[in-house]
Amino acid sequence: MIGERGGGFRMGAGDEQVQQDGEGWLTKAEVREMWPQIRPISITAVARANSVRTSTAPSPDLTGEPAYHAADVRRVAARIARGEADVAPWQRADSDAARDDAAPGPPVRHAAGWGPENVPGLILLAIIVGLMLWGLTSPGHHGTVTGFVR
Repeated sequence: MIGERGGGFRMGAGDEQVQQDGEGWLTKAEVREMWPQIRPISITAVARANSVRTSTAPSPDLTGEPAYHAADVRRVAARIARGEADVAPWQRADSDAARDDAAPGPPVRHAAGWGPENVPGLILLAIIVGLMLWGLTSPGHHGTVTGFVR
């Protein structure tokens, strides 16, 4: 099995028997293949809710995810297929929530800010304000606003 592990785990007599029987530990990617009905983001929660044993040893696929006990994963796969597993509706890949996540929504419009896309407008605004201030302070107006208003 691709996800079998031996090193890094403490193995007692019972664990050695499990290894000899072709059992082992599965990565999250392998569990996803066995549980296609479950959304990938929900694998860990469904495993926890259905008492799937996990390892605390570092994952060989470098994801940092725990490894899942193969026999437990198969047991829960059968329960999922029969509709008996503890799975919330939003955790299922065929749920409305999963379809909503997969469907593209309307484009998100962000509030205007001081970003680079606004530089031309800000430059124009600075020029207009500068010209207004220059006009107010010109010698003919003696730097007063009242002369500008008249």
